[in-house]
Amino acid sequence: MNYESRIMNILKLSNFILYSLFFILAFAPSANASTLYLLPEGKTFARGQEFSVDVKVDTSDVFINAVQSTVNFSNNILEVVSTDKNSSVFNFWIDEPEINNELGRVSFIGGTAKGVSGGALQIVRINFKVVGTGVANISFDESVVTANDGKGTNVLSEMAGTKIKIGAKTIEAEIPFVPQEVEKEELPQRVERVAVKAVDAPEAPVVRVPFYPEHGKWYNHQGNTIVLWDVPEDVIKVAVEVNAKVSSEPTTSEEELFTGKNIGVLSEGIHYVHVQFKNNKGWGEVTHYKIAIDTTSPLPFETQISSFVSDNPVPEIEFKTQDSLSGYSHALIFIDGKEAVESTDEFLLLPPQSPGEHDLVVRVFDKAGNSVEDDVKFEIIPLEKPVVDFITKKVSGGEFLFASGKAVPNGFVDVKILKDDQIIFTTFSESNKVGNWEVVIEEPFQGGEYKFLISSRDDRGGVSYNTEPISFKITAKTIISLGVVDFGWFEIVIILVLIFSSVGSFVAWYYVSEKEKRSAYKIIVGRDIKKLSKLMENDMEDLEKSLKKQKFKSEDKEMINNSLKGLKSTVVKMKKYLSKEIEKLK
Repeated sequence: MNYESRIMNILKLSNFILYSLFFILAFAPSANASTLYLLPEGKTFARGQEFSVDVKVDTSDVFINAVQSTVNFSNNILEVVSTDKNSSVFNFWIDEPEINNELGRVSFIGGTAKGVSGGALQIVRINFKVVGTGVANISFDESVVTANDGKGTNVLSEMAGTKIKIGAKTIEAEIPFVPQEVEKEELPQRVERVAVKAVDAPEAPVVRVPFYPEHGKWYNHQGNTIVLWDVPEDVIKVAVEVNAKVSSEPTTSEEELFTGKNIGVLSEGIHYVHVQFKNNKGWGEVTHYKIAIDTTSPLPFETQISSFVSDNPVPEIEFKTQDSLSGYSHALIFIDGKEAVESTDEFLLLPPQSPGEHDLVVRVFDKAGNSVEDDVKFEIIPLEKPVVDFITKKVSGGEFLFASGKAVPNGFVDVKILKDDQIIFTTFSESNKVGNWEVVIEEPFQGGEYKFLISSRDDRGGVSYNTEPISFKITAKTIISLGVVDFGWFEIVIILVLIFSSVGSFVAWYYVSEKEKRSAYKIIVGRDIKKLSKLMENDMEDLEKSLKKQKFKSEDKEMINNSLKGLKSTVVKMKKYLSKEIEKLK
């Protein structure tokens, strides 16, 4: 196979892939947001005359990247001479605009690598020639507008065609396209009355343009533009002129007196509407109304980032673009689908980002509201996890917790304490210039099982992942410690009960088994039992007073009080029991 054949096969394969892509896009789920329409909305031309129709799309703030459409026209009245895509928002074409006058249609598939949005984005201009008479319909068929969402979602919701009439006065489209935010204009009315005499020349007219309601503001839509004014009773003439001059006087007055004028579809750029009244005293002052139109998105751009992979959590980005008409307005920065910040500069230091991969979208707007976007991926590398050299695994209630280790030098160590996988306490410590850190927690915690989670961060906002959970236990407060064995109040009470019971049992057994000594020791034993009982009662009173001064969990305190009550009751019963048993001794 020769070189040229290989090239042709590669091109065929590329076209097949691209056609397949757009076929998928064409049948993607519809989100209903964008509108295809034609300008002018309705006109009248003479036989043999040539005119142009612009194919436009209003994205309704949705970002799009491709349009596929067929424009049908009445081929018995109109003929397509050529197409012009020089001003198109699209910079590559899967299908160049294809003219078929025999079938009466122009079809195309165009796209852009960057998502764009606007109220009147230019797709293609179709140049017609009038070859017949009557009313010619121009409409859309087989159209798709795809969102720049990575899924090829079809966002087309409406298609607005137009009608061209041959040989009569200008007519309005039956269903003219009007952007959603602009209400349909009121029409100028003819003024028929006898003017009153004036004392002075007319004041400057108060001009209204419903399609462009704010003087001097940039707009991104186009359509039939109607200029309105109120006609005072003394006015007999009105003069209107539209040009690019900031200040000028109209040179020609209107043939009839109306409350406004349809000045047609204005091109992109800055226009000035000059309106002047005349009465019997002469011409008055001129009103100059500025209309600024920009329907072209800013130029595509490449977002520059200080580093695509770095441990710096606050990378800097730069997004330079150009807009020849209204100029740069602002940019919206989205990180992982969430709007992070708005910037009026062309560079920005991002807010601190967590470790991992992130999707960055920069959406640049001009002053008319047109926009273009770019997206990049970047990754933040986490700091090293802190090393835990020592940590308290078991402490008694009221004692402090301690942990130490190594981390990022001159940074911070964040400590979280979890109970049942819920964070109940947080604190932090600083690491020194060699990374050593330690933390002491004196917060009183109730008894039970807990976990430590520890992470590092630096002064830039960089963070590490958490260490693996480290378990520790809080026990009741220790009263007596015997080496590796600790005794709290609860354990002491239980031991006292056991000791007292054992002593009582031993005394009873001893005096029963030693019958010959019972009589001799009866008095002594009785006296000793009373003394022992008294000592036990005094000890329990001291213990009860000491317990009242301690802080316990409510359920622990209740358990201890119940144990004391039981112990007191046991002492009383044992005293009675032993006294009776001694009395039985003979």
